[in-house]
Amino acid sequence: MKITVKSKNRDYDVIINNGVLDNIEFYLDITRNYIIVSDDNIPEYIINKFLTKLNIVKTIRFPEGETSKSLSLYSSIINSIINANITKDVVVLAIGGGVTGDLAGFIASTLYRGVDYIQVPTTLLAQIDSSIGGKVAVNSDKVKNAIGTIYPPKLVLVDPNVLSSLSKRHFNNGMAEMIKYSLISSKSMFCKLLKDDINSLLEDLIIESIKIKKQIVEEDEFDVGVRQTLNFGHTFGHAYEAYYEYKKYLHGEAVALGMLQFVSEKIKSDLIALLKKFSLPIEDQVKKEDLIKFIKNDKKAKMDSINIIKVKSIGEAYIEKIYNYETELLK
Repeated sequence: MKITVKSKNRDYDVIINNGVLDNIEFYLDITRNYIIVSDDNIPEYIINKFLTKLNIVKTIRFPEGETSKSLSLYSSIINSIINANITKDVVVLAIGGGVTGDLAGFIASTLYRGVDYIQVPTTLLAQIDSSIGGKVAVNSDKVKNAIGTIYPPKLVLVDPNVLSSLSKRHFNNGMAEMIKYSLISSKSMFCKLLKDDINSLLEDLIIESIKIKKQIVEEDEFDVGVRQTLNFGHTFGHAYEAYYEYKKYLHGEAVALGMLQFVSEKIKSDLIALLKKFSLPIEDQVKKEDLIKFIKNDKKAKMDSINIIKVKSIGEAYIEKIYNYETELLK
């Protein structure tokens, strides 16, 4: 399956196929030089698929986790590439999850004012969400994804086979984003997730999720309108992550809690049942008052307002601008 995403910067293909990473020579130019950027938790057998077939001029591994999306690590990696006399015609391979894609993509977007990069997402969350759409970033000291650009990849290679290397928790972390897609855009997907055994449907669900994101980002690449619906659950989700210093919740787990804040009562019980099915959290003891200060620092917040994504009926999301949100969000 090939899905082409149209972008004002450049169009790019998303290739989805079991075993695609076993045949990378069919999709990548083997005459070019490549840099691997990957966290230290990615299995060596995945890295070796690239080492044995491509001209890898540098391999960069960094500690797993959200705290690696920092300016200090970014600077260290950029300088190591420049000091190795690697030239602008290099291609960056982002092999890993969302943190890797964001960090490696930001490096590619700024190195020599922009070099090619390829997303090789190895987590479910990255395969259906963060590898597509061109958003790349690192975190500031206080705000997630505060420093970044929109810089589309040259190619995305999605191999569902590699998901077998994930722990159940990390797999379910990605399911939270798939649940988000169903809530904002597809009632039929929501019903499948709630009622069916997804193991036999997984590749089809991945494709459906990617198609939803493709449609949204093509309509609003620069996040000024409908693309904001992809932030459903993220306003409080990012706040939960930051409150616990990225140690208690994975991103999808925090988004699960955030989604529950902005669904109507008539669908909340079904959402809770679906979150429980995938062992995702449905409650947390922290008070909303303690989360507000993190929401005030969120990159989506403005001086006097914030756009909140709400879901009244499954498959139908809408944007609501909230003024005096420090008070309104406590209700």
